[in-house]
Amino acid sequence: MSDTTAPQADLNTALNLLVLTMLNEQVKKVCFNKCFPSKFDDKLNKNEQICIAKCMDRMYEAHTILSQAVSEASKNITNSQQ
Repeated sequence: MSDTTAPQADLNTALNLLVLTMLNEQVKKVCFNKCFPSKFDDKLNKNEQICIAKCMDRMYEAHTILSQAVSEASKNITNSQQ
């Protein structure tokens, strides 16, 4: 890596970490509020386990789809400017 690309790689890594942290916080907020009553027992029951698993899967899948769409749009913009 050249001296100019190293800071860019560090910036991309930091940005990806920030996005992942924000996604995890959003998943916690949305899925926990959806799947758990205001108080819960020491162990999750079967319905709570299924709810949290499905909710998390949907959130992460949506993030993946959006990330791919943004990446594709970015490539299209870059290609159209050349």
